[in-house]
Amino acid sequence: MLDYIRSNAQSFGVKVAFGVIILVFVFWGVGSFNDRNSANVVAIVNGDPILVQQFEQAYRNAEESILRNNPGVTREQLKEQHLGRQVLRDLIQQTLLAQEAARAGVSVTPLELRQAVGRIKSFQDAQGRFDPEAYTRVLAAQRISPAQYEKDMSDQLLREKIFTLVTAPVWVDPDEAQNRYNFLREKRVVDYLFIPARNFSGEVKVTDQDVTAYYDAHKKDFAIPPKVDVAYVSVTPGGLVKPESISEADARKWYEANKSRFEEPAQVRAAHILVPLAENAPADAEKKAREEVAKIQAELKGGKDFAAVADAHNGPNAAGPGGELGWITRGKTVKPFEDAAFALKAGQVSEPVRSPFGLHIIKVEDKKPGGLKTFKDAAQEQGADKLHDVLDSLIEDNILGKPLAESAARFGLKAEQSGLLSQSELEQKLGVTPAGASALIATAAGAPVDTALEAGDKYLVARIIKAESASTQPLDAVKNAIVAKLTAEKALKAAMESAAARRKELKDGPLPQPLKASLDIKTAPAMDRGGNLADFNPDAALAEAVFTAKPGTWLPVAYAVDGKSEGPGALLCRVDAVLPPDPQEWNTVRDLMANGVARERVDGLYQIFIQNLASKAKVEVLNTEIVDRVNL
Repeated sequence: MLDYIRSNAQSFGVKVAFGVIILVFVFWGVGSFNDRNSANVVAIVNGDPILVQQFEQAYRNAEESILRNNPGVTREQLKEQHLGRQVLRDLIQQTLLAQEAARAGVSVTPLELRQAVGRIKSFQDAQGRFDPEAYTRVLAAQRISPAQYEKDMSDQLLREKIFTLVTAPVWVDPDEAQNRYNFLREKRVVDYLFIPARNFSGEVKVTDQDVTAYYDAHKKDFAIPPKVDVAYVSVTPGGLVKPESISEADARKWYEANKSRFEEPAQVRAAHILVPLAENAPADAEKKAREEVAKIQAELKGGKDFAAVADAHNGPNAAGPGGELGWITRGKTVKPFEDAAFALKAGQVSEPVRSPFGLHIIKVEDKKPGGLKTFKDAAQEQGADKLHDVLDSLIEDNILGKPLAESAARFGLKAEQSGLLSQSELEQKLGVTPAGASALIATAAGAPVDTALEAGDKYLVARIIKAESASTQPLDAVKNAIVAKLTAEKALKAAMESAAARRKELKDGPLPQPLKASLDIKTAPAMDRGGNLADFNPDAALAEAVFTAKPGTWLPVAYAVDGKSEGPGALLCRVDAVLPPDPQEWNTVRDLMANGVARERVDGLYQIFIQNLASKAKVEVLNTEIVDRVNL
């Protein structure tokens, strides 16, 4: 496969493929996929297994990376977005690359591996030389064995070597970048003749037969959705217990009885810079670590931003961007770190702190003192205790047909009525979920909904007062709208016919100004590729035709367009001139365009290589439950 790709890199097929953006191959569905459920193997690629342990490690790494860089994303969301399938696709691709490398005799030598490891800054001493002790110390702090690290590094180097070998034949014409730039940035000057549809509105006639035929063919456009009028009681935890209704003595008594529920632990939001150091490190290793810490402190005291220094010195798994660790409570981290962090004030930076992981420089960004919640907050929790009892009582009364207003009054609540609303209106005005709105629409008039409906931060206990079935607006109610629509359509058709007749009279070639004025032909401002003709709403087909036509020629057909000021009509266009891009602008983007074209060709060739590997592979997925995180 490597030989084939290299030898055919300039072939017609490969060149055509370079003209499009090649999507990453989706392995899900390629080869032979059989869910045979194996306890130890997730998938088999051409006979080579991908083990559960290997998959789980890759999944955790991917998950941690995404969560660290996207704080708002949850693990459940990643599961719903099929992160497991993305991870498996990556592992399948890696396996295919390793198999092709073995077939082609491509490998990574021990010397290449050692040189690559030695170039990593974290493993170097003050003079930039590889330090075996630093290597061992850093890996120990990250809980990675040297054997595992070296295997991962070797695999990465192998993939890079294959990438280089596959893409080495790529050649880019030096003029291609500028040709592409010229193509993308050229502008066109357009002459046009516009015939407004409104000029024909008085001439067209719409008969009753036309209206009836349109109404019968488009009844779905005049549908009235089902609607219901809902009587309901809103129930919120906070609304069940009002602080002002309880005496101070009663509040204190309840507070003391439930004190443990309202204790909030103290918290600090911290960031750190970690210099890894094994717990039982020898004295010389500790000395080197403390020297490195001293250099970091000097950078901070010199005014450098803490986050920037953290990013420069932290290892890949030491913390989030800028050294961020998030909010920390006591008992959630090692004690030396915890004691130091909680002793700092917001904004302060610590002296070096020794922990089993190494030496930390800690910055506390914010603090929460903890303590008892306010009575108002606690009252809301007391309301949450009562919530289920109140809802059960209201639902029971509702099912028994008791008036909602009376049932609500027993708990200091109020019954309300919605008026007739459709499903979408119920979602908007009552705040219920789509499922809740559907349940209301499906309930008969006079009947209760036998469950509480979620509506944001509250619950609704509801009864249907009135229900209207779906219907269609009568013809008399929509006749005027149909007449207006058909009149506009016929007027536009007449404008297009008039434009077609005018087009036959127009000749290609030069257009003298006197003739231009006599025909009421206007000239629009220069038009960008992919843009729109000034004074008219965007029209992709028209824009494409303008940039395809030769200068001095009329487009062969008229286009139905919407004028921003004159409304719908028919448009005849002539390309008057082609304006080349600004040479000065090209000078500012020359390197960027050249690099982009080269990268596109390199990536395109590599994706063709990957797709060819995958198309011939036999891939068997043996355990989709692990991949899709079912019951995990």
